[in-house]
Amino acid sequence: EEKDVVDGKLARLLKSSKDLENIIESQRSKKVKEGVGYNVVPPPAADLYLSPKKDLSWTGLP
Repeated sequence: EEKDVVDGKLARLLKSSKDLENIIESQRSKKVKEGVGYNVVPPPAADLYLSPKKDLSWTGLP
């Protein structure tokens, strides 16, 4: 039962992580189309991408 809860949390986390990537990607392409410097986007994108992975410790998974 506890494993199911963890699996559910993990699935939601992975989905929200994927949604974040999609949002970041659409923001990035908009900025490129507007001619804004491409290098403005990657640093925050990298932070957002890494943070969910760092927070996996609470799931109790190895």
